[in-house]
Amino acid sequence: MAKSTTSSAITPCRVLIVDDNRDGADALGLLVEELGNEVHVTYSGKQALDVATAFRADLLLVDLVMPEMDGCHLARQIRQNPGFAHTKVVAITGHKDAEHAAKAMKAGFDALLIKPIPLAQIKEILSSVDVVDRSRIPRPVSQRTDVGHERHLPISEARRIRSERQSKSLTQTESQEAICDGMIRFQEEYMGRRSDEFYAHFVKDLLIVRMQGSLTQAETQLGKSSSPEKGRDLIKQVRKQLLETARPMLESLIHEVTGVKVTSMHHDISTVTGEEVVLFSLVNEPRFG
Repeated sequence: MAKSTTSSAITPCRVLIVDDNRDGADALGLLVEELGNEVHVTYSGKQALDVATAFRADLLLVDLVMPEMDGCHLARQIRQNPGFAHTKVVAITGHKDAEHAAKAMKAGFDALLIKPIPLAQIKEILSSVDVVDRSRIPRPVSQRTDVGHERHLPISEARRIRSERQSKSLTQTESQEAICDGMIRFQEEYMGRRSDEFYAHFVKDLLIVRMQGSLTQAETQLGKSSSPEKGRDLIKQVRKQLLETARPMLESLIHEVTGVKVTSMHHDISTVTGEEVVLFSLVNEPRFG
């Protein structure tokens, strides 16, 4: 059971949900997001560690039984990383026996929740999270401004739509809109900036994301330096490195929306116009609803 908290107020936080049960993870993600939190969902324990680092999660809700890397292994990895010193890690499982509970506590989990998780317990866990950096508290979706000429589909709405469909999948247009929304939020909250226009398009087993923005003032000055060619190379290297650092989170976003994994990522930027192109190669062509 979760520890009690002295205050019933819930401070919005970043929540990473890790569960190989796609439907269950999506449903829990939708609920936690509706409570005012920033939510990211991944279906792989092996990928979750990198995603948690890029996402800077305050709370992890981790399924105990998963292939490749189970929840206990993931929790031990988290506890060995000083960067997660203030992160609350909570196990979620359908197993009610004492053996699973003991293994979870030994692995370093802060609490154990039994599926299906009552709403009151979810709220209690969220209330107990210590949000160290309050400047990272996400703005409500209603306060975010869309950019570009395409519609953008919030990931919470995408989860809801998919959960209500027999096919459990989005249309190609909905998938593109959801990826645009996720990339916009990534730019705003991870990189501290955003592009003026954002487009995502699928071409067979490729996903092409175009960001039509502008260079920062520092990048503009760098491009006009005594060695413009070297300046342009440095701009490209910096932008590429930022994307590479957050690559697990971007790959998880695409996997969540399409159900298809990313095999490679290519990035380029025009140091004249500021337009960026990110090309994701997928394992196979997504099947849209």
